[in-house]
Amino acid sequence: MSFLSIEFGLCFTLFFTLYWSLCWSTRLQNVLLLAASYGLVASFSLQSLYILLGYSALVYLLGLLLARHPGRWFGRVLLLALVLGCFYLFKYQEFFTGAVQVALASAGFDVSLPLLEVLVPIGLSFYTFHSVSYLVSINRRELAPATPLDLALYLAFFPSLVAGPVNRAPHLLAQIRPEAMRQVLEPQRALGLIALAVIKLFFFSAWLGSEWVDPVFDTPGSHSPEAVLLSVYGYSFLIYFNFSGYTNLVTGIALLLGFRLPDNFDAPYAARNLKDFWGRWHISLSRFIRDYVYIPLGGNRHGAWRGNLNMLLAMLVSGLWHGASLNFIVWGALHGVGLAVSKLFAQLVPGFARMPGAGLLARLMTFHYVAFAWIFFRNPTLDGALEMLDDIAAVSLAGLDSATGLMLLACVLLVASYPQWLALLRQAGGLFQRLPWPLYPVPLGIGMSLVIFASQSGVPGFIYASF
Repeated sequence: MSFLSIEFGLCFTLFFTLYWSLCWSTRLQNVLLLAASYGLVASFSLQSLYILLGYSALVYLLGLLLARHPGRWFGRVLLLALVLGCFYLFKYQEFFTGAVQVALASAGFDVSLPLLEVLVPIGLSFYTFHSVSYLVSINRRELAPATPLDLALYLAFFPSLVAGPVNRAPHLLAQIRPEAMRQVLEPQRALGLIALAVIKLFFFSAWLGSEWVDPVFDTPGSHSPEAVLLSVYGYSFLIYFNFSGYTNLVTGIALLLGFRLPDNFDAPYAARNLKDFWGRWHISLSRFIRDYVYIPLGGNRHGAWRGNLNMLLAMLVSGLWHGASLNFIVWGALHGVGLAVSKLFAQLVPGFARMPGAGLLARLMTFHYVAFAWIFFRNPTLDGALEMLDDIAAVSLAGLDSATGLMLLACVLLVASYPQWLALLRQAGGLFQRLPWPLYPVPLGIGMSLVIFASQSGVPGFIYASF
């Protein structure tokens, strides 16, 4: 059941009414939240629910073991085995089995390795990450084991189950067991975020996908070089509108339920380098990779070369997390190498940021590097990505003298003036938030209705739900 469907809207309205009728008991609210979360998982597939239940039981038992023996080596081994085992079984089994078979075949051995046919459960990546935060916190004695109900709700909390953000155990568990009665948080902001999500997802994301992106990425060889380049710009905007729109939606839903989710986006295309970009894009995942992969590998504590290697490994892990594909590995490697080069450039030219026009140039260079890497992220095959790069290399001034060329110029100008547009939008949002509460929902409802009416038929999908 999609969060944007009419069915979900009706179910959430009934759930919301019942949920706040139980405001006198957070325990009963939690039971209802858990039932709704499990119901949402079951609406995708019963197998996903069974896997989540079994996984939650394993995490609970492992948490008790780590609390009894904190800091012991076997605890870390069991945690690693649990996480890697789940990812291998459900996401990477076919990829690694196929790679081993190809390697054996090249050595002259024709071997057919067994392969289990299993469905990737909805939300696997995110509740696995949540369990890592929970178990590591217990192992570091930062957190006591949660009750079975609290832990189950922490892992299955439906606003962040499908596609994040990535929650930390101390942050969300404290909200699951609050000291005082829950209340709706920032209702005007919550409704504004939901309305903004509808605009981003139904209008911008869906339109860019159908008009600029999908036709070209599906058949790159049948389009002009200029159209291929325009589709790359289009996908850069599309994935931002889609994922940030989803984040706006679930953040608004969580606020209506009395919960705060972590920030996940902060104007990423205003970044002046890749490090700045990853401090603004999918922030909860970036910080998770930093704290649970990069720093445990050694971070930058052992010199520049080791630090850059750890950074590359962390980005490769990030790439593999997105999917079992050579394209995602290339995407992660591009960002790992880009981060190292960006760091080296900052050391060699320390005064660059103070040069006239340096900020604009840095933003344009960062955006185009990120857009270049998105080619590998979006393409299902490496050959398709390379074919698109060949097409882009054939872009000519003659080809730019067209409507497509004007749209390309408009994209560049949009990126160049992005901070100014952002400031205006934030001012407009601030003024809108000052409307009297009785009037506030009226323009929101009218605006959302017009957007949905003007949008294409169908319910937009969430790109990150597949990860």
